[in-house]
Amino acid sequence: MKRLDRITRMFLALAMLVAVAQLVLAFFVHVTERARPTGTTWVVPPTRTYMQAFGLSEVLLTVVIVGLVLLVGWALHRGRIRGEPGAGALAWAAAALTCVLGLIGFAYLFGVGLCLLLACATVRRRPSTASAGGGSALHTGASV
Repeated sequence: MKRLDRITRMFLALAMLVAVAQLVLAFFVHVTERARPTGTTWVVPPTRTYMQAFGLSEVLLTVVIVGLVLLVGWALHRGRIRGEPGAGALAWAAAALTCVLGLIGFAYLFGVGLCLLLACATVRRRPSTASAGGGSALHTGASV
């Protein structure tokens, strides 16, 4: 079984670590929600953690991040097994999409996208040694 290079696996692991860190931080980082009008004044609710305020969206964001990392990892591994040179279009597209989503407004996705782009960039471009020879392994021994 052909494995990905150590540096490629490191960038994939770092991307996964960002996903886990994002979920863990959601339990500790506090946010202030918008003030609400009440009769004659405005009431500011007490601060809550991201998980308390936006629990469903935090879980969905984590699922999306993990899904993108797994998709890129799977595409890179599949290309490696098939002996394809480079990362492949699927891995590059998923990594680029992750960066674009990060630029649009999902800050955690931008860091993950950079890690995924670096993972794609570190995949070896040369084909596997089995197909690199180009000639026949048999030698007839006949002279000319």
